Amino acid sequence: MTANPRVARTDAPDTTLGNVPIQIAPLLGRRAALQELEAILWRTRLLTLSGPGGVGKSRLSAALAESVRADFVGGAWWADLADSSNDARVPQTVAAAVMPGEQVNDPTAATARLLAASSLLVLDNCEQIIAGAARLVADLLARAPALRVIVTSRQPLGIPGEQVWRVSGLAVQNGASAEPGDADSDGAVALFVRRAQESASTFAIDAPGAREAVAEVCELLDGLPLAIELAALRVSVLSVEQIAERVRRDTSLLRHPGRAATGRHRTLEDTLEWSHQLLTGDEQRLFRRLGVFRGPFSLRAAEAVCADETLPAEDVLDLLSLLIDQSLVQAVESPSLPRYRLLGTLRRYALAKLEQAGELEDSVARHAGHYHALGARARVGLGGREQVVWVEALELDHENISQALRRLFAERPADGLDLASALWPFYYQRGYYDEARAWYEQALAAAGELSAPLGIEALLRAGEVAFLQCDYGVAVAHLEQVLPLLGAEESDRRAEAIVRQRLGSIAREQGRYDEARELHRRSKAIWEELGESQGVASSQNYLGFVAWLAGDFAGAEPLCLHALAEFRAAGNEREVAVTLVSLGAAALYRADYDVAAERLSEALAVSRRLGFQEGVAWSLNELAILGHHRRRSSSEPSVMLRDALLVHQRLGDRWRMASVLEEIAGSVLVRRDTSLSVALMSRAQVLRDRIGTPVPPAEAPDREAALARLRRQLTPAGFDSAWQEGQGLELEEAVGRAVAAIEAMDDRTSAHTGAEIAPILTPREMAVLELLSRGHTNREIAAALYISPSTAGVHVSNILRKLRAKRRVDAAGRAHTLGLLPAAT
Repeated sequence: MTANPRVARTDAPDTTLGNVPIQIAPLLGRRAALQELEAILWRTRLLTLSGPGGVGKSRLSAALAESVRADFVGGAWWADLADSSNDARVPQTVAAAVMPGEQVNDPTAATARLLAASSLLVLDNCEQIIAGAARLVADLLARAPALRVIVTSRQPLGIPGEQVWRVSGLAVQNGASAEPGDADSDGAVALFVRRAQESASTFAIDAPGAREAVAEVCELLDGLPLAIELAALRVSVLSVEQIAERVRRDTSLLRHPGRAATGRHRTLEDTLEWSHQLLTGDEQRLFRRLGVFRGPFSLRAAEAVCADETLPAEDVLDLLSLLIDQSLVQAVESPSLPRYRLLGTLRRYALAKLEQAGELEDSVARHAGHYHALGARARVGLGGREQVVWVEALELDHENISQALRRLFAERPADGLDLASALWPFYYQRGYYDEARAWYEQALAAAGELSAPLGIEALLRAGEVAFLQCDYGVAVAHLEQVLPLLGAEESDRRAEAIVRQRLGSIAREQGRYDEARELHRRSKAIWEELGESQGVASSQNYLGFVAWLAGDFAGAEPLCLHALAEFRAAGNEREVAVTLVSLGAAALYRADYDVAAERLSEALAVSRRLGFQEGVAWSLNELAILGHHRRRSSSEPSVMLRDALLVHQRLGDRWRMASVLEEIAGSVLVRRDTSLSVALMSRAQVLRDRIGTPVPPAEAPDREAALARLRRQLTPAGFDSAWQEGQGLELEEAVGRAVAAIEAMDDRTSAHTGAEIAPILTPREMAVLELLSRGHTNREIAAALYISPSTAGVHVSNILRKLRAKRRVDAAGRAHTLGLLPAAT
């Protein structure tokens, strides 16, 4: 005979009433979630854990019930409604679960009597009988005032007083920096490892590359516990790298080989199919069409891409809301317009459904068309006062834009170039040089399909980005091909002005300063003829740039000040930052240090706010030189140089890499590692020789003074040996040794003096840091920034590492101290 679960066993140490299922395996990566949910449970009588299939709602609710059940004198009770399909029979099903073997005439009343004392009821898997569950819960809460209810469902019940908590995937820690003992930050990886070791006892997470590969699998699977467990079971026959490769293509390997799994948990596809079958025809239609989006999308995009004669645009909003309620689409709030996204696993499933329905081709074409049309609006927005708003919006659309460009270049190269060209200010500002260059080179390869104006555009843009990556020969070849193609049209005159500017910049970097001045003056004259004040200001700033770089610091001042006033008046913040760097450098080299500090600090602040990578790197470089000229003893200038070097390396700007390497060698390592200092000086010279850029006169005195000091500190043979070593260094190795030396020095400085330094954070990390400092959880950060909670966790981990903080509150305090955030009030 089975004992009545309502009767407490007097011989048991735990006499709490209830039937909450015992969890065999520990719950990983949910400690913070459990703490938050416990607090919420005491503020509400109805808590619904909502989320997509396989996200772990049932496990989390069981753990929550177990953690609080001792506080309920009436017990903690559990009813699984997964097999229920009749809304009318929900009361009977629940009564049978909490009162097994008892015959009752009125199941709702009997259940209410059982739960009359302070009790907890968990209703698991309610999505397919949502109406019946909602009626029962409302009735029970009215009859039993001391009752609290936890519901798990892929959509909320929708009754008054309901508190909805969206369950997201487990955090996926960066594989290289993960700490195995940290279950909360490394929950997804920890879960994979546990299940993998159960499947194959020889599995070792410490094998070379294993943690990184596991983190990739978990990221591909959105941190979904079910998907991770199913993937981990395959380690007995596949390597983690093979698992990752297969998951990138599809999820067919995510099948449970055992017999204990429930039907809809045997495969990930079964779980998704269960949710899909609960949708109406129109909901299914919108869901599968949303599969063409990569990353976040706006309501406007969903209406443009998904609507047609079978699905009116005016219905998209309501249907989208229903999909959000059913946890198939994630909605996120932001200071601007809200956006939406599908988890990667759901997106792949939706695409499969879209192909099965024969709608894939039309949907992909509408997707490409929408983002092509977006380019026309972006072209205007990126040049005006709202450029910051536009750059942030395009960052959110980046994945979708790239997908649209692939389609456009494959079928309509002219439209692809039109979009890629409109986005050039975005690519430039955010440092996506490699991506932009690939699109423009692809356009050149399809030149036969382009009109004459578009052919000019392709050459012009390809030349610009080649110049920025110091491929001067390629850049000059592209730019000079433009000139014979130009006529007298206004657009041709504008193109000529840009070509003259770019050729002038190449001449400047290669030390041909008189030629650079002449080219910039010719460009300025064309802009004046066209009446384009921004173009005139740009030429003035370039002339000022040439002036200070060539050593004419006083001459740079009026030119750049005129340009700065124009850029400020136009609200062109990117050019404000660029001009402030020139003005700051001119003040620095004429020893007006206070003015230099003010200008360069503003340039850095503006660049960071914009996510303007080149501006950040230049500002850091010049601020570091300023620190050394002022003979500041802190390690901050050294770290600035490290960060500037790494950004220039990522951009491919070898001209600036040479200068930063020389500054690191001459002002940082000259006092600490003379041999490495000489080797880096030598490697910088090799780099300059290869790209044809001499040391700028402004920078030459510091370099010569450093070399003279090194020659005094080393014997001639020692100097020559170190110089020869530098000649043979690969550039990547030289950068790595410079960075390692600075970081080792910084570790020693911090240990002995407690010196605080300001690391460089990416634009996304800065956004995460701001939210983190206001006390937001990873889940809340993810919602605000349109990213997955696991990705938010990676950003938080990187921020903690860069700020040398163990806790989030420590990171926030240090960020305020370092000026990365406004002073705390």
